Amino acid sequence: MNKKGFTLIELLVVISIIGLLSSLVLTSVAGSREKARDAKRKQDVAQMEKGLLMYWEKNGQFPRERYCDSSIGSNDTGCPINPAQSNWDSASAIWQDLTAGGFLTLPKDPVNNSTYYYYYEPCCDQDCGGGRNCTGKGCCEYTIGASRLETTGSDYSRWGRW
Repeated sequence: MNKKGFTLIELLVVISIIGLLSSLVLTSVAGSREKARDAKRKQDVAQMEKGLLMYWEKNGQFPRERYCDSSIGSNDTGCPINPAQSNWDSASAIWQDLTAGGFLTLPKDPVNNSTYYYYYEPCCDQDCGGGRNCTGKGCCEYTIGASRLETTGSDYSRWGRW
């Protein structure tokens, strides 16, 4: 009698190979998600910078800030705040100036917690350090960025001055 089919050993070998391959794929997908979130962060920072430059063109200075402006909220004691509060502070200058002015909608970090968030820091009417001085010039310098990238663990920021 000649029966066609697979033996138990053959089935177990195939199942173990499929399990091994799927674990390799899932491991590489996790890294891809981190890279995708980092790419989104970099793209969002670039868009915010474009909005700041459009604001400069119209107003001759960058937006002021109310305390610390970030995508997890702001308050008068510092930034970031933990636990997370509102995304950007709707009472802050950057929110009012950039969103109400139609320059951009302020983005929210993909994770948006006390470790991963966006921030905006202008230098206004003072010595900004490094030989750069904004005294009497309004807000002539800014730093905008993402607090941390998941793949490198370092901050990603852009700096500008006019």
